Amino acid sequence: MQTFRRYVYSILEEHEGGFLGKIINGVLIVLIISNVLVVIGESEKEFVHDYHNVLMLFEYVSLAIFAVEYILRVWVAPEKVSSSKETLFKQRLRYMLTPMAIVDLLAIMPMLLGFFFSDNLFMLRMARLIRGFKITRYSRSMSLLISVLKREAGTLFSTFFILGVVIVLAATGIYLVEGDVQAENFGSIPKALWWSTITLTTIGYGDVVPITGFGRFLGGLISIVGITMAALPAGVLASGFSSELNRRRDMYRYYVARLLDDGEIKLSDMRKLFQKRNELGISKSDAQLIMYELKQEVKISSEVACPHCHSKLHIAHPVGSIKILK
Repeated sequence: MQTFRRYVYSILEEHEGGFLGKIINGVLIVLIISNVLVVIGESEKEFVHDYHNVLMLFEYVSLAIFAVEYILRVWVAPEKVSSSKETLFKQRLRYMLTPMAIVDLLAIMPMLLGFFFSDNLFMLRMARLIRGFKITRYSRSMSLLISVLKREAGTLFSTFFILGVVIVLAATGIYLVEGDVQAENFGSIPKALWWSTITLTTIGYGDVVPITGFGRFLGGLISIVGITMAALPAGVLASGFSSELNRRRDMYRYYVARLLDDGEIKLSDMRKLFQKRNELGISKSDAQLIMYELKQEVKISSEVACPHCHSKLHIAHPVGSIKILK
């Protein structure tokens, strides 16, 4: 049973399991995307009317598959976090409280609630869009984005806080300048917040514009400030992506270097490397390049004579010449 549990874990969490694993994961990905498209299509009343029976059958099938998937993920949870100090129940309970497990549960809740409430509730049907977040399990880019957001959460919060303060200041300024002239649009700071938000984010719909000379000057100044402010979150994310990618490559390089201590990668090590590469989201080309570089560092072994005792020495070094200093 433990062997079977490990096999199921390798399919669901490590995206392995050979040909069968590829089929199962492929079906889950297609099902997730199809569910999102169906929810979008259900906003058209004619589409729902014409294909009501087909949509209900699709929803029941999706619910069954996602429910089985959730139960299996909870069942195999001890394979990921194995601890002799905790019972299997506690390990599974701890997994059920993780963000992705909660997303899996929320993916099946709207349909389950539909059995007790009217399924005609629009918000209840739209809640099924949560299933789209399940695709993050299969997307390395989404996984990387989530990691960056977690690591840069403090910096992003500071950035958006500063942006919020500037938006309020801009709304206050335009209220003082244009409030008496355009009371409908700038008669209060809350009314002016729409204009300041749209201007500072460099969108500029043009539905509300200042008409006084000083108001236009202030609007132009706020627009210039907005270019800088809008670029701050993008800069933080770009820097975060670069740092996270370098960190993951360094972690993978260190892991490969440990396996290359004896100068070669055994067949038993290949599975470990594949799992580590998937865990870190390292592309196949990057992994091959790291492997090549590390092999070159330990590949050459030269036999030289010690300049003092003249005994033979074997020195492992990168490709190129070596120099013995007397």
